[in-house]
Amino acid sequence: MKRIFLLALGLFLAVSGYTQRTADIGIWGGGSNYMGDLENQTFTTFGLPTLGAYFRYNLHYRTSIRAMFLTGRIAGRGTVQGHEFISQPESETSYEGFSKLFQDFTVQAEINYLRYMTGNNKASFTSYLTAGIGVMHFPYEYDPVFMNMINPRTNKGDAVKKGSVITPTIPFGMGFKFNVGSRMGIGLEYQMRKLFSDKLDNLDDPYAHFNLDNIEVTYRDMYHNNDWAGYLGLHITYKIYMGSKPCPAYDVKN
Repeated sequence: MKRIFLLALGLFLAVSGYTQRTADIGIWGGGSNYMGDLENQTFTTFGLPTLGAYFRYNLHYRTSIRAMFLTGRIAGRGTVQGHEFISQPESETSYEGFSKLFQDFTVQAEINYLRYMTGNNKASFTSYLTAGIGVMHFPYEYDPVFMNMINPRTNKGDAVKKGSVITPTIPFGMGFKFNVGSRMGIGLEYQMRKLFSDKLDNLDDPYAHFNLDNIEVTYRDMYHNNDWAGYLGLHITYKIYMGSKPCPAYDVKN
């Protein structure tokens, strides 16, 4: 029992010593996209610029924790998804669309498929997955004229509404990264955000209404019929040391 305890303690100290060694700071650049209440929206076009930065703390060759901030514009336009209330031709229910600035902050775990460490020739590339929690901020503006056109019994009222939204998100994604020197790395990454809000496209549950019995009918809750955001981009990272420099013998051995 004593030997098992000493072995576990030794492994813990070895891993703890490693976790204090390195981190990566990075910049991120790419494009954004959206999916929500508009038809024919797909995550295949990322035209609007998105920029960001992040800090990645390396726990091990296969695991890291990342704090990430993104900002830019996100937009969409098209026809509101069909519903029984729509009586006008599709050309008359076409939504002029939205375009707005957003701020996106997340904390994610990053899991490498292969062993990876910036600057290590024996662990120089890998694909990876990310997932975590986050929050997103963006403006919201409700257009009562358009809403009444597609849904005459809307429960949103006839007044213009403007404001800002701060919503929790579930971020997740995947990517590929590789070394380009002793301290630099480059990666290609695709990430998505599940929002807990339906207001990103300024169409908040557009077919919610009061029925003939004056009972409110809704089609959205916290988990369903909310908007999504997507990002595709490149990142460049630079390794920094969080304490003493890594031991070359450790890198060679592992």
